Amino acid sequence: MSVFGHSYADLYDALYHDKNYEQECNWIETLAKQYAVPPVKTFLDLGCGTGSHAFILDRRGYSVTGVDVSAEMLEVANKKRSGLEKVEFILEDIRTLRLGKTFDVVVMMFAVLGYQYTNADVTAALQTVREHLRPGGVFIFDVWYGPAVLYTRPSDRLKQIQTTRGKILRAAHGSLDTFHHLARVDYHLWTLQEDRLVDETEESHQMRYFFPQELSLFCSQAGLSLKALVPFGDLQGTPSEETWNVMGVAQG
Repeated sequence: MSVFGHSYADLYDALYHDKNYEQECNWIETLAKQYAVPPVKTFLDLGCGTGSHAFILDRRGYSVTGVDVSAEMLEVANKKRSGLEKVEFILEDIRTLRLGKTFDVVVMMFAVLGYQYTNADVTAALQTVREHLRPGGVFIFDVWYGPAVLYTRPSDRLKQIQTTRGKILRAAHGSLDTFHHLARVDYHLWTLQEDRLVDETEESHQMRYFFPQELSLFCSQAGLSLKALVPFGDLQGTPSEETWNVMGVAQG
């Protein structure tokens, strides 16, 4: 069951309007060219959300299939089509997905792997990756980095977003379940139009954080080999206790 219901899905792109998807796709392309055996023509985007990465990769000439368990998020994605994109969107759980074909690159961006809470969930999701990765292809993903999560700890935050329809306020409260490697974030969202409250919603998201050797073991058990783990946005760097997000690359 998806945590991204109608209320959150409708506000999702507005909440992350400042996220640089173009730059993230640059990083994905760089890592794919560095680690995948050519050619790289096809992408499988697991946990594609509203399709922001998928549409950019499509415009860059790749054949892209996006998969998400949230019908509400895919509904938003399909509304964003300009009519030229060829992206195929599939409603399915990434733990059980079996398309019967392979891809050059499989991606899980925006910490999608972290929405797999249990060891069994993580293993199942990575097995899906392996089943859909052609020989010489690569898996590119990002996750919350355990050493940094424990070092810096989640903090309470308030975000204000101005839209053409009004204003969105989002309060976030974070807490940790260190035994299960889970960070819980409770969101409270208010939608205002001319300073009048028109909608209010609450959602709770849990996110699993990972440690380097843990990731290596999970990948190995799924038939993948972890080749790189770098700070998000610094493809030549080394993660530290202040690196909340990291990008990983694994080969089949």
